[in-house]
Amino acid sequence: MKKIIILTCFCLLTVQLMAQQKRRTENVILITLDGMRWQEVFTGAEKRLMVSKKFVGDSNSLKKLFWDESPEKRRELLMPFLWQVMGKQGQLYGNRLVGNKVNTTNTMWFSYPGYNEILTGFADDAKIISNDKFNNPNKNVLEFIQSQKGFSN
Repeated sequence: MKKIIILTCFCLLTVQLMAQQKRRTENVILITLDGMRWQEVFTGAEKRLMVSKKFVGDSNSLKKLFWDESPEKRRELLMPFLWQVMGKQGQLYGNRLVGNKVNTTNTMWFSYPGYNEILTGFADDAKIISNDKFNNPNKNVLEFIQSQKGFSN
């Protein structure tokens, strides 16, 4: 009995020490999908686009690969990693069919203003008005983190 109590205390102490250890993030990886439609992310391939001669040369082959009556199955067929890994181990936002809207606040409909908003946390419709290449005048979250003690370089 004494051995069990000592072993239990040791296990609890070990778990407590592990929980108290500070975790150190060494990298931040940001992945964006430019121009991705939320419809494909959450419902998979869209039938009217798959059969359109304007967009597709071989609809039958495409349907064999990516069509199913179930939207959940279609989205997994179209983006297996997103749904089998990220969807199960992480969180996905923006499914408008269930009222989960992820909207930008900028008034533009192109990339650079969106990236500014993602990284700075606010829209800047006065300075970020095109996709032209120029240094963003707004300090972003990564620059802020780098300026904190212990995070430089």
